[in-house]
Amino acid sequence: MVSSSILSPADCTLQALADFEKLVIEAGTVNPQGLTQRIRDASRLLFLRESNGQLVGVGGLKHPLLSYRTRVFAKAGITALSDEYRIELGWVAVAKSHQGRGLSRRIIGELISSAANQNVFATTRADARAMRFAADYGFKPAGKAYPSGRGYDLVLYLRNPEPNNQLGR
Repeated sequence: MVSSSILSPADCTLQALADFEKLVIEAGTVNPQGLTQRIRDASRLLFLRESNGQLVGVGGLKHPLLSYRTRVFAKAGITALSDEYRIELGWVAVAKSHQGRGLSRRIIGELISSAANQNVFATTRADARAMRFAADYGFKPAGKAYPSGRGYDLVLYLRNPEPNNQLGR
């Protein structure tokens, strides 16, 4: 049985924050430089734990600086919208031992539910699976794919609040 909790970083223990960071780094999709501070500055952190307390999945809602948002939106070629999307969904990571069980879907669904009335953006790899996954949660690709600097392209996705939006299918 896997349970979830969504907390403000200020309500997390130092160990919980360190465990969150470790799992994100193990996923290998985020630049670890400055990650500790970015995690502490997040709006909400989601933790998925086994009944024995083992951390098996994480995700977050971030409030990135305008300068970061402007840079990401510019890379995608849509500079005009960066001020309208102040929340970023990210750091979705599942332990290798628990992948393939739908936990990423659960993490995203719970985080999106907690930001249901707000514009949210996310970036992910430019591949068909990620695009289908994003569409399941009301995200739409925006602009053009751009190089991540880590050997693959990223796509910017935007999600606007919708009345009676059904999350996940």
